[in-house]
Order: sequence, then C-alpha cells, then structure tokens
Amino acid sequence: MSENRPKILIVDDDPDIRDLLNLQLALEDYDIIEAENGKAAIEKIISDKPQLMIIDIMMPVMDGYEACLKIRADPELAALYIIILSAKGEIKDKVSGLDTGADAYLSKPFNPEELKAQVRAGLRTAGDRHQAMYDALTNLFNRKSFNDLLLREVAMFKRDGQDLSMVMIDIDHFKNVNDSYGHDGGDKVLIDLAKVLRTVSRPRDLPCRWGGEEFAWLLPETNLEQATIAAERLRQAIQDHDFQGVSPQTVSLGVSMFRSGENDGEALCKRADKALYAAKQAGRNRVESS
Repeated sequence: MSENRPKILIVDDDPDIRDLLNLQLALEDYDIIEAENGKAAIEKIISDKPQLMIIDIMMPVMDGYEACLKIRADPELAALYIIILSAKGEIKDKVSGLDTGADAYLSKPFNPEELKAQVRAGLRTAGDRHQAMYDALTNLFNRKSFNDLLLREVAMFKRDGQDLSMVMIDIDHFKNVNDSYGHDGGDKVLIDLAKVLRTVSRPRDLPCRWGGEEFAWLLPETNLEQATIAAERLRQAIQDHDFQGVSPQTVSLGVSMFRSGENDGEALCKRADKALYAAKQAGRNRVESS
C-alpha cells in the first residue's frame, strides 16, 4: 500500500458486495481494505487509518449503526468520512443512519457513478477534517484536538476513576537550532522529535504539538509514577536520537496527574507547565513532576 494514496475501508458481511465495490473503485487511485462486520471495521480503522469507510447496516457481531455510534464517540476518529450503503432504502432508514453519525447514505442497488462521486467528495471532506485536527508539520494532534481529547479523558476519569496523567515537553535551547541551522533545521528537529514521541507512545497515549517547540503528551490509565517513568524514557530516547545534519538535542519535561475534585483539565495543564518550568530552572534535560 502507498502512504500517499487514500485508504478506503469497505465493510460488508457479503463478500460478493465487497468484491463489487472493489471492482467499481479499482480504476481509482485508492488503497482498498476490507472488514466483514462493525467490530472488525473498528479494529481496521485503528490499525490502518483509512480516510473513508463504506459500511453496510445489517451485519453479524456488530451492525453498521452500532459501529458508527462507536466511531463518532471517539474524537481521535473524527476525521473519518462514513458512507452507509444499505438495502434499507426508506427515509426512516436514511434518517437513522445519518443520526448515528454517517456523512452520507446510499441505497442498494447503487449507481456506480454516484458512489464514485460520493467517495471523491468524502475524501475532500476527510482531508479538511484532518487538516483541522492535526499539526501540518509534525502530523501530531494540534492544540485544539488535544483540548477536545482532554475533555473526553477527564469525563472518563469522573465516570470510571481511571488515572490520567500529562507530560509537557520543551526542546532545550531551540532558538540556537534555528540560529545555527535555519528554520529548515528547526523543522527537522520538530519532525524528528514527533517521530520519537510516536515511537515511545502506547496505542492509548495522545501526543500533541502544543505550539512552537512545546509538545504535550496525554497518558490515560497512567498514574504519576508511571508517567514520570514514561517521561524519562522519552527524555533518554530523544537524547540518544540521531538528528542527522543537526546537533544532538535534549528536552525538559514536566509531569502532572489529574486529581479528584478537579472539574476540568486546566489545573492538570498548569501543574505540568509548572513542573516543566522547574525542570528548565534545574538545568534542563531532566524530568520534574508536580
């Protein structure tokens, strides 16, 4: 599969329908992946990260309605464009499908040209959504997305009591990088650091570019001690990383944990920022917690 080609997920329990959709889209420049039910579709979305999904309603294990509801409940999957393609063609069926979060609804038998046009329009919309959610340089979540994800995690803390920690990360003496290597060198450091952060992150972790040379790292189901260990692991990985064409880099990190009785994530962010300031004041290239 090509990294540059759009990925489309086809979800139907009927292999003949999946083959037909594959055939109709074969001449377009898409990578096609498949799933046979809603549960398998969600697993594919997480692992393969398609931009668009075409999904049937009536399927075993998990139907299309439930799959759409689960996908739309996850802010990380908000960019995905969803087309329901179903034999259920009455108005009430279409209303139900769109109310679950689908973006478009087509009835079987479908018109191939209409399907292709819907896919093209859907991919444009998915691209716009991705641009709104992610930092263009590093492809990490941007600060707005981070705030949305933080609200979700705080709600989960209040509901389930699961731990939630955060790490603030600042590149040490980043101005010197731009002064010595220009903005291209600075951009390379930011891109490389984002790659290291993604490599160190677990599937549930949420790395973000906070702004400038600062990054934020949200760690669900993680207490302060565990988050401090994770931050130290990241600090070491960045110190050991070969920033080819640029001098070695280090980071300062501040760690905090969400506390019972707090209403939102504001205090969590302030404590992480306070700990980051302490790390910088103590000489940089270190982890502090608050």
